[in-house]
Amino acid sequence: MIRLLGFYKRRADITHQQFLDHWINIHGPLVARIPGVEKYLKKYIQHRLYLDPLSQCDLLYDGFSESWWDSWEDRDTFLKLPAFDEIIEDERRFIDLGVSRWMVQDEQALQIDVLAEWPHPFLRPAR
Repeated sequence: MIRLLGFYKRRADITHQQFLDHWINIHGPLVARIPGVEKYLKKYIQHRLYLDPLSQCDLLYDGFSESWWDSWEDRDTFLKLPAFDEIIEDERRFIDLGVSRWMVQDEQALQIDVLAEWPHPFLRPAR
């Protein structure tokens, strides 16, 4: 399984909320409506990003996505679909593509999973 992460920065002429509204309500459904999308794209997850209220810095990205593919071939075939041109055209409406970044995610190394056994032994009342 190949997981591609896309980190997206909004265009300078729109607000963070306008970016999120477009991404979630227009762009996501546009991707989902591509004919045969499920043959190639196994998961598409949008993560909205917000600044921690204690942070004193700017938000580097407005959101990131995970795109899950069975193979590089599936990803490449999907990107060549005629309907994908509409996806790129829509991205130009709200994403600063010159600042956004894409990378491959490797397998995760889980270090802590408190919720795996719930209630966790540390949280159970003493007897």
